[in-house]
Amino acid sequence: MGGELPAFDVVCVGGAVIGSAVAYFLSENPDFDGTVLVIEPDPSYESAQTSRAQNSIREQFSNPVNIEISRFGMDFIDNFDHNTEVEGEAPLINFRGTGYLFLADDPGHLATLGRDAELQQANGAGSRMLTVDEVAAGFPFLDTTTLVGARLGSMREGSFDGWALLQGFRRRAVHNGVRYLTDRVVDLVVDGGRVHSVVLASGRTVACGSVVNAAGTRAAQIAAMVGLELPVEPRARTSFVFDCATPIEHNVPLTVTPEGVHFRREQHHYVTGAVPVDDRAVDPDDLGARHHEFEELIWPILATYVPAFDRVRVVTSWGGQYAYNVLDHNLVIGPPPSVPNFLFANGFSGHGLQQSAAVGRAVSELIVHGGYRTIDMSELGYQRILDNEPFLESVVI
Repeated sequence: MGGELPAFDVVCVGGAVIGSAVAYFLSENPDFDGTVLVIEPDPSYESAQTSRAQNSIREQFSNPVNIEISRFGMDFIDNFDHNTEVEGEAPLINFRGTGYLFLADDPGHLATLGRDAELQQANGAGSRMLTVDEVAAGFPFLDTTTLVGARLGSMREGSFDGWALLQGFRRRAVHNGVRYLTDRVVDLVVDGGRVHSVVLASGRTVACGSVVNAAGTRAAQIAAMVGLELPVEPRARTSFVFDCATPIEHNVPLTVTPEGVHFRREQHHYVTGAVPVDDRAVDPDDLGARHHEFEELIWPILATYVPAFDRVRVVTSWGGQYAYNVLDHNLVIGPPPSVPNFLFANGFSGHGLQQSAAVGRAVSELIVHGGYRTIDMSELGYQRILDNEPFLESVVI
């Protein structure tokens, strides 16, 4: 179908949790009276990483800006009903506070956990260090033989319904006048260093004031349309849900082993995952589960730290992807110098759901006010990509 759509002040490329968060915060900003269009090729979100994530949030990071970003996400979830209510109803976010537990099996790793704990505490996070005896007393299901200590977060860390978060953003944004369009962006028309229009697979074009790249694992393709390189690629991640023959009666926080395997309780089951041994770029349409990872990579580690996990049964599994920032695993946000009305919101490397609220607000501030008004995310801008200078974050799962 050809023809032109009306012009929009802001066009978001991608309508999953990041694009919808940007649309939400623009539509909630009292200083913004413009129009917003969100372009999403799959309104079912079946293949969106929002629908395939493990839906957790933490404040245990190693730099202040990431801590602040997640702490705002926690505040948003705390007030989710109020923030997303439409005609007296809001999706059920079902937050479950468990904390994150990072285990250490050597003094060097423990020292790193302790150093980061001091920074986290200085920035308002509720993490604290535990001795081996404290780990054994608090989590008696763990085998602490090889451990030298751990770091535990507050009960503000935990899991939630990621689908509800997306729907909360989306429903309120639509209620506020944001328009969603089912289509795919195939080109961006740039003239004089600005994006002037968006070309769609349907043949239609949309004139625009600003464009937000919220395209997830396809973000690099959108960036290439304005002549920019973005080191973000799809990396496969498989999630497993399993049963345990011997039920654990204690709180099971999201536990991260020194080997990088993580697990937590999910109602009467357990959820787990790990970084693949061969972690490289895959096709963005490759959403298949890597079933072999459970027995070859994950289960031996689970059984080492939790003797009860020696007898387990996989209930289900699913494949997903990280929009992986190859440079430094951190998000890229804001405009590049060469195209000031093109804004990045990409490369979350598995942190998209928990960072969506703060990033949506930040992008709205850049568009409406021309700068950050709340959390200063300048360190996460595109300039570091141009300079090839990583913004390092050591607490990556």
